[in-house]
Amino acid sequence: MSKRLLNASVLAASLLLATATFAAGEVPDPTRPAISAPVITDDAESAPAPMVLQSTLISPQQRSAIIDGRRYRIGERVGEARLAAIEPGVVRLSGPMGNSELRLSYSISSRPVNH
Repeated sequence: MSKRLLNASVLAASLLLATATFAAGEVPDPTRPAISAPVITDDAESAPAPMVLQSTLISPQQRSAIIDGRRYRIGERVGEARLAAIEPGVVRLSGPMGNSELRLSYSISSRPVNH
């Protein structure tokens, strides 16, 4: 077997193995923070994972927050609660179980983006 044919065979086998690996399960997004990765459990009756605040955006035009990978604005529903306020690094929720807060788990940068 020629060296060229051997190299082509090895490349084809590598590509086939890589394709099978990706087809076997979802490939995680390397650009998402690790804290947002879903928790997979076998216990169907386990309590839902707590919500995680990932980011807050405050501008003169709008306020929004990223919670569990999804963007929310004031007044929108987050699970059974309603988003009541968005401040730098913290959101306030109002729900059937009362009021609660979500805070960023890391220090925040509160400088303007355009400066």
